[in-house]
Amino acid sequence: MKKYILSAVMGVLLPMSAFSAMPYVGLYQTIDDETGSPKSIVALYEYKNGNDVDLAGRIVALYGVDGEITETLEKPIRVAKKVKGKPKTVGLDILWGMEWDDDDHEYEDGEIMDPKSGKVYSSVIWQEKENELKVRGKIGPFGRTQTWNLLDSSSVPSVLQNLNTSGWRPIVIK
Repeated sequence: MKKYILSAVMGVLLPMSAFSAMPYVGLYQTIDDETGSPKSIVALYEYKNGNDVDLAGRIVALYGVDGEITETLEKPIRVAKKVKGKPKTVGLDILWGMEWDDDDHEYEDGEIMDPKSGKVYSSVIWQEKENELKVRGKIGPFGRTQTWNLLDSSSVPSVLQNLNTSGWRPIVIK
């Protein structure tokens, strides 16, 4: 009888743990809120922050109006005009300080920057469906949530195939 109960419990818990174990680290395609077209590719990466390991995100590619990638880390063009120092948009860290919350199964307590406006908001990231993340920038209870789609290896542009983020640390511009 104990074996049957254990099997039933494991049958419920294993799928849940597999779902919550989706690797947040990776390359994600962001979608333009207004047009519904691909906007950028963001690399989510982990970095050491004191005794913690936090999550950050850097823009590594931008799409043009035709849906093709027009800029990468090797060839950034557009400038984030409203961000202090006017850095190139590709290469800009837009997410940092995200800490994993085991109880809620989400990253929280970090910040996210809107590269168009240069404004910084508190942020939370969670998963509702496999291979996509919900990324929310907010001020108090008000905010905006975007869906970021995990790129599988066949969808990653060749120039980003061997991207090594292991030595990255976020460069925070406020």
